[in-house]
Amino acid sequence: MSTPDPPDVPDPPDPPILLDPPILLDSYAARSCAVKTHNSYDPRVHPGRPPVDPAGTDTFDEGPRHRDLVLAELLAGPGRTVDLRGGNPDPAAGAEAMAEGADVIVAGSVPADPAGHRRGRPDVWIRGADTPDGRPGYHPVLIRARPMLELRRSGRQHTFDTPVSTLSAPSPGTAVHADSRVVRWAGREAELIQVAHWWRMLEGLGLAAGGTRWGGLIGTDRLPDGQLVIAWADLDRPAVRTYSRHLPAGWTVRSVLERYDHEHSFRVAVARTALRQAEPDAPDPLVRPIVTRECARCEWWEVCRPQLDDRDLSLRIDKAPLDVREIAVLRRLGVSTIDELARADLAELLPRYLPQVRHRPGADRRLELAAHRSRLLAAGRTLERATEGPIDIPRAALEIDFDLETSRDDRVYLWGFLLQDRAHGTSRYHHVSSFTDLDADAEAALAVRAMTWLLRLTAERDSVLVYHYSAFELQRLSRLAGRTGSPILGQALRWARRHFVDLFPLVRANFFSVHGLGLKVIAHDGAGFSWRDDDPGGLNSQRWFDDAVHADDPIDREAARTRVLQYNEDDVRATAALRDWLDRLG
Repeated sequence: MSTPDPPDVPDPPDPPILLDPPILLDSYAARSCAVKTHNSYDPRVHPGRPPVDPAGTDTFDEGPRHRDLVLAELLAGPGRTVDLRGGNPDPAAGAEAMAEGADVIVAGSVPADPAGHRRGRPDVWIRGADTPDGRPGYHPVLIRARPMLELRRSGRQHTFDTPVSTLSAPSPGTAVHADSRVVRWAGREAELIQVAHWWRMLEGLGLAAGGTRWGGLIGTDRLPDGQLVIAWADLDRPAVRTYSRHLPAGWTVRSVLERYDHEHSFRVAVARTALRQAEPDAPDPLVRPIVTRECARCEWWEVCRPQLDDRDLSLRIDKAPLDVREIAVLRRLGVSTIDELARADLAELLPRYLPQVRHRPGADRRLELAAHRSRLLAAGRTLERATEGPIDIPRAALEIDFDLETSRDDRVYLWGFLLQDRAHGTSRYHHVSSFTDLDADAEAALAVRAMTWLLRLTAERDSVLVYHYSAFELQRLSRLAGRTGSPILGQALRWARRHFVDLFPLVRANFFSVHGLGLKVIAHDGAGFSWRDDDPGGLNSQRWFDDAVHADDPIDREAARTRVLQYNEDDVRATAALRDWLDRLG
């Protein structure tokens, strides 16, 4: 939650102000909500005790197994490695290992930087070129359990050929270019800002590597030979699109370090102002709560929520939500709630609004959609029919509803089907699944099992259709068929192109929804379907799959397996309910 509206051009750094308690921000502060920083340093929120940093640990990640795998490979490399995990290490242990010239340092703590208001450590320090005064120089590296690279796409802005090095030869001096794969800066800005934070700490220690200021990202990306790679980003390269009130276009492109310095200095200012909130003549806080995706897991939600109107725009519009700057601009223009936006004259509002949000392509259309949603919410509605008359739904004697489930590492482990024989009035759920960790070969074998079953089932039927919601199922079948060259999957793909029916385009052509057009929204708000699970969702199902495979207690494993299967069955039953509801409209 935040409403930051700092100057768009980084100012020269202020002289160090050393406070008691000191302002020490970790790498998450500059990439996350500035209200967290305010709450951490506001003595009214933290009466009688020193403020804590808002971001918690620098080593949070949803993929601990991936991190362990990466670190094991790095530590097994040929150079001199130092592992400082565990216990309560000396805060200078990382700097000492750097002074001794280690090639790879894991979890290397370094002294806090009170003058720069920084603390923290990356996952890994990698040795690079020596510093200008001849000392060993280092680069910070962040590990995350998701891809950091993507294929270059024609016309995509701010992507560059990306040098990568392997974990066995990790220095950027050994890097080669990753063919047509690039780091998409807009999609990895948050991670790169963290890396920039650590780079500034290195500079404060005098241990930043000479030459190009590289920051490293290790994801799940691999070379064709299967080796994991470190993707190196030039932190000085202009790459991040940001707002600029001083330029005619309303935006400019800055480097990651420029972007980091801007965000970090603003949060230092937020913290300084927060520390004064108990004073009689306290200045107004620099930030006020605005709901963002961070709020769902934020420790400060109970502090921020009472400050929001129940009909606040950022609270009530959760699909294509306006960003922090867009909400802040609307508030300055007197529009804070869904009721105020619903009543607003957009023709009058847009000329005052658009010049302040030129960082956001399509800002006019985004505001129009938010206003549409606000009008529905103000009227107590969530779903609106955009067309009239019957909706043409293809039907068949045998109707099969189909849904896939994937693991965290994007392997399809469950193929779920609901079979409804309209001639006989029968219905049954069938699944082909494997509750084990799958590699590429095992995933392909499971797909062949599922499609062999489907082809045999439908071989003697003249009237069969398979319904799904969105193109994901057909795309995944196509990808598996192309990757494996399997005759069965190839045959299934050709059959699917004649018999699969995607319901999503029909919904998109006929409805507008406050909460978007996802299956769970439309099946519930339109068809009245309810899932058995209190918290259904694809990301949750991935966690349940992990429990079904890895939980220590066999009872817990079986319970998680049952939960996944019930969730998948409800998904295909929801598709059937949606189809029947659409067919009844007219």
